[in-house]
Amino acid sequence: MRDHQSIEEAPPNGPATALDKALSLLNAVIADGGQSALSDIAAQLGLPLATAHRAVQTLEESGFLFRSRRGHFHAGPALAALVTHTDPATIAAQIARPILARLAQQQDCLTHLGVLEQDMVTYCLKEGAHKDLLFTRADMQLEAYCSGLGKVLLGALTDEALAAYLAGGPFIALTAQTLVEPDALHAEIVRVREQGYALDRGEISEDLFCLALPITSPAGQVFAAISLSSSRAAIERTGVNKPLQALRAATATIARRMAGYWSVAG
Repeated sequence: MRDHQSIEEAPPNGPATALDKALSLLNAVIADGGQSALSDIAAQLGLPLATAHRAVQTLEESGFLFRSRRGHFHAGPALAALVTHTDPATIAAQIARPILARLAQQQDCLTHLGVLEQDMVTYCLKEGAHKDLLFTRADMQLEAYCSGLGKVLLGALTDEALAAYLAGGPFIALTAQTLVEPDALHAEIVRVREQGYALDRGEISEDLFCLALPITSPAGQVFAAISLSSSRAAIERTGVNKPLQALRAATATIARRMAGYWSVAG
């Protein structure tokens, strides 16, 4: 959602066009979920009420919004129809790309976004200047047990599903640090659940250290994860606190920008 200042101070030929205002209003109405009156939302955006009414009328006629009661609007069927053709991980990857690219630049690292598919991690996104640091690439799959992303995603499984996964070994050691015993893997996943993030301490590559966090829906469902990878030597010099805080901030930004999606998808 744009703030009051961003709309009011935009130049006449700048981003605050009629379309821009309508989209800002649409996003705000969806995020609000029909709780606030249009007049209140318009005031928060710095939009004249007449402008807001014209935009909402067009959006309502097009099916992108519907009126639930006087002055209150919700996402309409046309918007819902668009969402049914797009899964949350795809939306998250699109939103996350510039965020993870910026994070990779700031932290001088490699970043990923991935999902769990048939017990494998599918990499949806890879950003960073050090892409040769790890052999991963977008659209490839990797075993889940040996990566930070995989551990976070496995931690979101039910106890029954996790037990079934651990019973499906054997698990191959990629390095001397790779956890391959089911009991050790189970203990690691329990630790991930408790602390809310996962670590890969040279388990894919001897020289690699990785931090990973889940991306969750408002209902708490983990549907993807993001990670930050760097050399073990670099992490040993700086510690994990700073990169972990940066990764948490990135996760929060992605979740916040997906609010409109969840308000429609439910």
